[in-house]
Amino acid sequence: MRKQSKGFTLIEIMVVIVIVAVLIGAVALSFPPVGDKLLKENADRFSALISLAQDEAILQSTELAVEITPTGYSFYQNTNNTWVAFTDKPFTKRKFPSEISTKMYLDGISINLEDRDDSKPQVIILSSGEMTPFTYTLKFKDQSEVQLKVDANGEIENTFSTKESLAE
Repeated sequence: MRKQSKGFTLIEIMVVIVIVAVLIGAVALSFPPVGDKLLKENADRFSALISLAQDEAILQSTELAVEITPTGYSFYQNTNNTWVAFTDKPFTKRKFPSEISTKMYLDGISINLEDRDDSKPQVIILSSGEMTPFTYTLKFKDQSEVQLKVDANGEIENTFSTKESLAE
């Protein structure tokens, strides 16, 4: 007669641990990014789109432009001497999450993005690949910021700062 043992086998325990680990991983991946990660993702996306727009201007031999607003940015193409907004991906209009605020500088002068009378783009990308140099600052709830300095050749310098380094 075989004695029945009480409890779980090692295999049963390992299966439960694997199932719990998979569930925890799925839940962790489903949360949207916050804080520094959210800021860096948006800055990286903007940088990549500026570089892509520069490449597109060269390849298509056309002028493109970027309009920067307090809440996001839009890309435009010069069609018959008129700026026409892109409606195709990846150059569709982009909005930042409400936690991110922005500032723009042209030639070191702060541009008031709130009180713009015209809807002309601030940054022009020529068919040669040259563009209007500018500095764009993205800030997450006064905690951290990313400053993107774009020169006339489209080279982008990324500088990330936290609240502690901003206070210094």
